[in-house]
Amino acid sequence: MQIPAVGRQTEIARLRAAVLATAAGASRVVLLRGPAGIGKTWLTERAAELAAAAGLRIARGAALDDTGACPLRVWTCAAGAVPGLSAALRTVGESGNTVPVRRFRMYSAVAAALCASAEDSGLALILEDLHWADPSSLELLTHLVTTEPRARLLILATIREPAGNALLAELPDWLCRPNVECCTLPALSESEIGTWIEQCGGTAELAPRVRDLTGGNPLLIHLVSDSGFDITAGERCPGSLVSWIGAPGSVIRGEFASVSSEARGSISPDAARVPVSDAELPDVRSVVLGRQQRLAPSDSALLSAASVLGEQIDTDVLAHLTGAPTAQAEQEVRQMIAAATEAGLVRDFGDGAPIFVHAVVRDVLYAELPCAHRAELHRSVAEALADRADTAIAGLIATHWRASGAMTSAALRWFRRAAHAARTAAAYPLAIRFGEWALEAARTADDATRAELLLDLARDEFDAGWIATSLDHSIAAASLADEIDRPDLIAEAALVVHDVSTPTVLAELNLLCSRALRRLDPRLHPDLIARLLAQHALFAADRGAGREAAMLSEQALYAADRCTDPEVVFDAVRAGYATRSDLRFLDERTELAARSLTIDHPPAQLCGHLWTADTCLQRGDLTAADTAIDHLAVLADSQPLARWHLLRLRADRALLVGDLAGAREYDTTAADFAEPLGDPALAARHEMFRLVDAVLTGHIDENELRTATQPFAPPPKTPFARLRIPILHALSGDLATAATLFAPLRDLPDTLEPGPHRLAALYGTGVLAELLADTDTADRVYRALSGHEDHYAADGTPFPYLGSLARIRADNARVAGHLDAAVDLYHHALTQDAAIQAHPYLALTHLALARTHLARADLPTAHTAATTAAATLRHLGLTNHLHTAETLLRRNWNRLPSDCPPVR
Repeated sequence: MQIPAVGRQTEIARLRAAVLATAAGASRVVLLRGPAGIGKTWLTERAAELAAAAGLRIARGAALDDTGACPLRVWTCAAGAVPGLSAALRTVGESGNTVPVRRFRMYSAVAAALCASAEDSGLALILEDLHWADPSSLELLTHLVTTEPRARLLILATIREPAGNALLAELPDWLCRPNVECCTLPALSESEIGTWIEQCGGTAELAPRVRDLTGGNPLLIHLVSDSGFDITAGERCPGSLVSWIGAPGSVIRGEFASVSSEARGSISPDAARVPVSDAELPDVRSVVLGRQQRLAPSDSALLSAASVLGEQIDTDVLAHLTGAPTAQAEQEVRQMIAAATEAGLVRDFGDGAPIFVHAVVRDVLYAELPCAHRAELHRSVAEALADRADTAIAGLIATHWRASGAMTSAALRWFRRAAHAARTAAAYPLAIRFGEWALEAARTADDATRAELLLDLARDEFDAGWIATSLDHSIAAASLADEIDRPDLIAEAALVVHDVSTPTVLAELNLLCSRALRRLDPRLHPDLIARLLAQHALFAADRGAGREAAMLSEQALYAADRCTDPEVVFDAVRAGYATRSDLRFLDERTELAARSLTIDHPPAQLCGHLWTADTCLQRGDLTAADTAIDHLAVLADSQPLARWHLLRLRADRALLVGDLAGAREYDTTAADFAEPLGDPALAARHEMFRLVDAVLTGHIDENELRTATQPFAPPPKTPFARLRIPILHALSGDLATAATLFAPLRDLPDTLEPGPHRLAALYGTGVLAELLADTDTADRVYRALSGHEDHYAADGTPFPYLGSLARIRADNARVAGHLDAAVDLYHHALTQDAAIQAHPYLALTHLALARTHLARADLPTAHTAATTAAATLRHLGLTNHLHTAETLLRRNWNRLPSDCPPVR
């Protein structure tokens, strides 16, 4: 169904400019938007011609109006023309990493494949019908658009208006990019329609009437002009053509309020899937059906059956539907395709594959099928496709079973296979849909089967970020497992939701863990017991029960000694390390880091090197720490999380030696890199760094303060996160607000058990005690840090490194009035920080020594320390602390002996 070359000169010019810019080395994205039939596909054909003329390689992909289409179909269609793209897309199914990490790795691999393909001559990637694309395909495109790969790459995408929710969620991220151009296609004007009519041998005087009938939509103009409809006669059709083709949901199946009278019946809403419809809109319906009536009855019936297959027609399946012998069936299909092509209902999609000329045509024919016959056809299609035993089309088979309304054991089997295929591709919303269908089909199944289905659904919901529903289905699965005495399934339910800190969720998960542990036989389920104990230990550590966490992790490590699964062993080792993330467990953490490196599991290798770096930094062995960081750099190309850790470690190292600009650049890069990984803990680490930077420089960014204190900000959970806001207020000079917020947190040094939150909380509490001159709280911190003076401030958590712990303890001793002890500790800190060249902390220690000696009335020593501090602070550009040093000296200058040199 061709659209004449009228009324699109502006759009073609914009496409030509984009093609030429790409050929010259730029990256461009062009979005063609408009209602069905407005000419988007026609423009992609012209764009392809322009790209070929410019020497660009061309790849094409398209989404289907089918809930069962395989995940990432838009991209898999294009993979044949882009070397390496298929392999890149498959990386999302590789095990051994979290879902966000797998997605990010796949995004990076796809970007690399596209850039490599575009390197020589450039690449034009045409993606059609994104309004039907699955969320995974759209998220991948968002990554490509927003990262703006440096390649000669043109992405041309078509979008039907109105777009669906998934697409609307991504569009704002696209449209704000400077390399993205959006072309909304207008309807044809009367003069353009007149040109069309004249090209077809008519008179341009009919243009106003055609415009009135069709709204200037090219597809509708073609349908009306080619249907034999008398444009000059009859009453005006009350906008029905226009309202139908442009109405929300008009040709996007599955969301329509009504069906034709013949189609009504007992079939489910998902199975009906027909437009809002033809009884109300007889003009389009009559045009399409009029063309169908040109066909022989057998061809007409076969074409109607083909509408069940979707917009693209699988001729092999269609031959199966005839029920005739193979040779005869193939002949009947070829005959029908030829006749339907001649009637303008079907066209060649390339390589001889037939497709309906437009989704409008397919939807009209589909709506005309009687409900029972439609369901019967869907079942026949599902059975025919199942004979291929191709898991790549599991979703398509499942969708046909769903539309058939036959919830048989075969349907259940394919629902589960489809969910597994979607899960493997990290397309969790799609996996959830198939999982819900499976549960519906398993209403009469045994409790064990239903429990397993609930667990699969809960896992997919958790990976999709639906924590509450995942927990609900985990609890439901555990209840069923309890009734049939399956403690192994209770254990699996307890392990679905993990790495969360919401108290109510932790309470439910602890109950599940306890129920399973009471009933599991250690001889039969050592792996499950080890994993449950590790999970239990992490929960205890997260809520601050350090002693309980340490005991549970010991039990997990003991249980893991009898396990051979490397993932189970690593879970126990990880729990052991996390629960020992405290200053006093340095030797134990060192042993666990070494053990992690012996486990044949990629995350274990990553953590082994990371933990080695942490323990070496706590000891002050920078040479060994840098070696471990170099090992992380090797892993960074293949493991996105390794790259993030590498960036944050380099930020810490740069801050430690006084390279403030480099540290902030590394931290910003790490924060940007972490965003698509979707892990809140990584974002929290960025906030930690920014706060330590603010304390180190003595300066608070007003935007950061405003963001942290806005009313709708999520409430902080960890002790340090709760301390962050009062610290920000204190640094900004609002000491009253800081004191009010700090009041309920002053007893943290006495109440926090050893564990992963303790060092950060002691540091934050000490900072506030100094800023607020809170002598009592400073004394608590001073005593809590007793015995740790020989270590550096690293405890196995991602908290930024702070130099010598002796300095932190000395600061609190000074505020608490223990001046002699403070002097001794500061001198010890100077020796330690000099060994690791921690220049900012050396300067702050000299400044604190000056204040301490001044309080002791030792003015010459105070002057010497302040002078040394001022020189280093000036060199590092720490102007706020420099101002403090110079003010201190000026204020006491007249009291200094005459032989003291002036401050410069």
